[in-house]
Amino acid sequence: MSRKPAAEYYDERRRRLIDNETCTHTVSRQGIFEIVLASPKGYSTTMSSIRYQSVFKQLASWPETCCERALYPEKDELHWRNRYAYPTVTLETGKSIKQCDLLVFTPSGEDDYLRILEMMKLSDIKLRAEDRTSKWPLIIAGGTSVTANPLPLSLFMDAFIIGETEPSIGPVLDTIKSLGAQGASKRKLLRRLATLPGMYIPSVHDIPGTVSSIMRQWAGSDGMGITSFIHSPDCINSDITILEISRGCPFNCKFCQTGYVSLPYRECKLEELESVIENLPDIKKLVLLGSSPRSHPDLRNIIKAAKKRNLEVMLCSHKYEDQNHSKELLQDFNEKSIVLSPETGTDSLRRVIGKKLKNEQFYKSVEKHSDATLTSIKIYFMIGLPFETEADRESIIDFVKEVRNRTPLPMQISINPFIPKPWTAFQWSAMASPTDLREWIDWFEAEFSKMDKVNVRFGDPREAHIKALLARGDHRTSKVLEEKLSGVGWNTAFKKAGLNIRWVLEDIDTETSFEWSFLNMGFGHTRLAREYHASFSLNQNRLKDLEKESEEEDSE
Repeated sequence: MSRKPAAEYYDERRRRLIDNETCTHTVSRQGIFEIVLASPKGYSTTMSSIRYQSVFKQLASWPETCCERALYPEKDELHWRNRYAYPTVTLETGKSIKQCDLLVFTPSGEDDYLRILEMMKLSDIKLRAEDRTSKWPLIIAGGTSVTANPLPLSLFMDAFIIGETEPSIGPVLDTIKSLGAQGASKRKLLRRLATLPGMYIPSVHDIPGTVSSIMRQWAGSDGMGITSFIHSPDCINSDITILEISRGCPFNCKFCQTGYVSLPYRECKLEELESVIENLPDIKKLVLLGSSPRSHPDLRNIIKAAKKRNLEVMLCSHKYEDQNHSKELLQDFNEKSIVLSPETGTDSLRRVIGKKLKNEQFYKSVEKHSDATLTSIKIYFMIGLPFETEADRESIIDFVKEVRNRTPLPMQISINPFIPKPWTAFQWSAMASPTDLREWIDWFEAEFSKMDKVNVRFGDPREAHIKALLARGDHRTSKVLEEKLSGVGWNTAFKKAGLNIRWVLEDIDTETSFEWSFLNMGFGHTRLAREYHASFSLNQNRLKDLEKESEEEDSE
């Protein structure tokens, strides 16, 4: 039997993905202004993201606009497209992503940056913005990582959306469509975009003296409450609908970039959520989305509204330590696992990094639900945190042992390296070296191997190091990405770009100003420095207390 040509096979795969989708919101396939929303992730991950779906809905619903999706090719297809110089294509029609007026990229993190360049290179799009003489497509990026620091992609993008898209996309589309219809030059178009709130235009703003601050944009509570509207068996959790009930985070973990960049914490109004739930199509499962959905004061009433529709209700975050909740609430959600995020095993270090919960609260949470119909316990830790000691790392083992003493359930442990991120109180902190991290991981593996029904996964130290370099990189990091795209290793790429890869392994004085400081997150580096010094003082006091305790034990 002869095999199908590869082009036909991959085109059938693309059309099969479309055919498998069920959409509860009609999007226009007609429009004189053509947009491609490109994700540097595969189909399953991308279409399981409510953020991606929300942006797609915004773009596709704008008047006289047609929006198609493009996804990072699967491994076999990527190899084929690279080998035969076939472009990255859209999901809806299979056209090249180069054939549009506006190309929008949605990186979810630093590890997406190289994939964005791969998608552009495949499609014969010149990587550097200054080399693209044609006005179209205009190329824009948005998302949390580029909101915090767009500089690593600054040589490649024409524009960046700084902040949330709800208040920004409309003015951006209207400006581009209006000036485009008038035949304005690309230079004029970009200069006009630079006047819009929340827009960073490298070719305009990088001119000395032209900008002092670009304010991050965020939606009000009336602009939230988004729901997923595309369902497919090819997605993760294909049979669920997601409803956003809050945005931002009510806590203040010093290491969490998302927590800072999504400030202020906002909750959707109950009456609006009830209306959304009442008008949902015929669905069976509803997931409530928020960084801490249990913190919503009207959670009980939201559940009641869903129960009236006979919906099975779940939470996107199952962290029982957020608030004290009864066993009945657990049963309301029909949840199968408890998720704990202590980050570290000691109360004192946890307080230093901005988490106030104590070990005993976590243990009681386990006990409270130990006789429920659960299948596992998931626990998340970080290593290499600022001010961390060897005793702090050893306490992780003690923490897991104590949980084991209180439940027979299988445990899934995740331990990831701390990565210093821009716009956090720990942005000046050193990252632990990959060598140290590997040594610690070897020790952890040996200790955990002695425990029953404990499965442990570790974040890769090398990958974490690269993420830290990209997260805190300046405009020179764009050159690193170019070098890496040529096929060299990361070490060689940084060396050719003239960057020392060890600079993120050293503490930086809090008086140091970073290149991304021209952005305005709604708070300044002064606040972050103040919070860092508060953590430093807390740590000094805890070390004194630990030393005092040790002396008392010795005297006994």
